[in-house]
Amino acid sequence: MKKLMGILTILMAMHTLQAQDFDKVKTNLLLGKTEDAKADYDKILTKKANLAGTAQAYYWKSKIYSVYIKDAAKYPNAYSTTKAAIDEYVKMDPSLQLAKDNGQEPFFELYIYNFKNGVDSFNIKGWKGAAESFVNAVKYSDIIFTQGWASSKQKFDTTALIYAGYSNQNAGNLDETIFYYKRLADYKINTPELVDVYRYLLIQLINKKDKAQFDNYLAVSAALYPKESWVEYSTDYIDKNLNIDEKVAMFDKLVAGGNISELESQMFGDMFMAGKNTEGLSQENADKYTSKASEAYKKAYTMNNKNYAAAFNAGISHYNAYSILDEKVSINLKALQTINSSKPVAPKDPKKKAAFDAFYKAQIDSVRKINTGLEAPIKENVDAAIEWIDKAFNVVKDKEKLDRSEKNVAQRSVDFLATLYIYKRDKARGKDQKAFDEFDAKFNFYDKLHDKYQ
Repeated sequence: MKKLMGILTILMAMHTLQAQDFDKVKTNLLLGKTEDAKADYDKILTKKANLAGTAQAYYWKSKIYSVYIKDAAKYPNAYSTTKAAIDEYVKMDPSLQLAKDNGQEPFFELYIYNFKNGVDSFNIKGWKGAAESFVNAVKYSDIIFTQGWASSKQKFDTTALIYAGYSNQNAGNLDETIFYYKRLADYKINTPELVDVYRYLLIQLINKKDKAQFDNYLAVSAALYPKESWVEYSTDYIDKNLNIDEKVAMFDKLVAGGNISELESQMFGDMFMAGKNTEGLSQENADKYTSKASEAYKKAYTMNNKNYAAAFNAGISHYNAYSILDEKVSINLKALQTINSSKPVAPKDPKKKAAFDAFYKAQIDSVRKINTGLEAPIKENVDAAIEWIDKAFNVVKDKEKLDRSEKNVAQRSVDFLATLYIYKRDKARGKDQKAFDEFDAKFNFYDKLHDKYQ
């Protein structure tokens, strides 16, 4: 213990002696004699070169040259010299005791210089220079505010942070932008004009697939701007970063837990509907997307029976399913035609003819069986498409004035309904006259409305 105390005493004595070495520099600076202070500083380091790497030397050098920063014409290197010296000083004296005892001018001068240069570059869209300057402005303002040296009692410079973020964004510095925007979010700065900062931050976290941070800042955004809609970012994260099975599982989980909103349901529907057209997607997964899209839209409509868009899209999902199945029927009918047209002349020998007929009958029966099996799901989807498109049409049909979206749904609804009733009419032809007449009347009703919503 005595040995340790002895070492500490020696170090303290050395520190005191080093401080005394710069007493004349300190005095001249207090008297405003910067040139004399600089001359004394140079003489001291000439005599005692070993002092050059000390915290005292770096501090007093920064103090001297910070005075010259405002006179760039005469002292063009004043800023870079001050910055280099103060940065070294901070490393060597983390407590900043010298600055606390003798003045913080170098920090303020560096902050003011960088802030002004940042604004000048920003105003002429010199984004790279603006970003560099504001990064430094934030660096020195952080020291000033956390040390309580400013008249303001805040812990950071909001304006410098905002400028640093904007400048880096415009300069294309993605990671730096995220860093400063996260600081604003962490400080919960929520002025109206900063809502786009939170939107940008969420978009980039989506692109980075950083779920933990995305979830955190989504919650922060929703808390700070409760009147804004943030749900689209959540579904966008899901859409871009989850595979089809994960998306379906997420939707099912939200529904089962009763934690899904009307808007979320509709956006899941949009996501599933768009996903079914993904290049390279298997037909099985495309059908799964279509089915889940219908379920999601219907869920949204049950929460709000005025949501004509959800009802219409639910109907369209069934219409798409019907179209795919009907196309399969058409392909099979062409296959039957090909079988019949390419069938050779039957052999005359009765035994061979029986085998020949049995062979082609098996082929034809197999195709017909497939088409027969498609009749029920086609009818189911046609009826569901009519039901849900009709729900959408009924919401908007009697409005005196339709907006663009309502008019589009009304116009498309009557056209789709007319097409669907043509299908049902033709299926009843020659089989059920009453049904035929009923479906024909429905077709004519919707067909006559075509021009009304143009």
